Amino acid sequence: MRFYAEAEEVLARLPKLGVPMILRQVGKNAKKEKGQQGAIPWVYSSLNHAVARLRKKIDGVPAHFTLDACRHGGMTELEEAELTDGQGRALSLHSTQKSYQGYAKRSQARMLSATKKRHAHVLAEAVAKALANEEETNVRNEALEGVRNEERGLPKSA
Repeated sequence: MRFYAEAEEVLARLPKLGVPMILRQVGKNAKKEKGQQGAIPWVYSSLNHAVARLRKKIDGVPAHFTLDACRHGGMTELEEAELTDGQGRALSLHSTQKSYQGYAKRSQARMLSATKKRHAHVLAEAVAKALANEEETNVRNEALEGVRNEERGLPKSA
């Protein structure tokens, strides 16, 4: 399954320089040096400038298309998917709760969703506990194969 089909199509056209997803070539003759390509990860500010230069070269791309706008759009998708803050932080690589809070909107719809999830969890726990109790009760109340009184010919008590 391809989760980011559009992005994967763009990335498939780029040269594979190494293991990290986004690398840049180093040096003017990086391709010519002994058949190896020198590559290092992008620095955010450099990548931001590269995106701005590409945006100007491509017709129809709006001026508000920036690396920050792409990141913000992705963060909005995380929030709309109703992920927990911890799940959103794991995907966005925010290291602190404070840095993530700018994206985690405290809307009434999100509160209602969280309340429904909590209520469903409480109900599921109650059902699991009830089923466990029922199993224990059934085991305790189960009839034994033989009763000692039967062997002596004494009647069973009620």
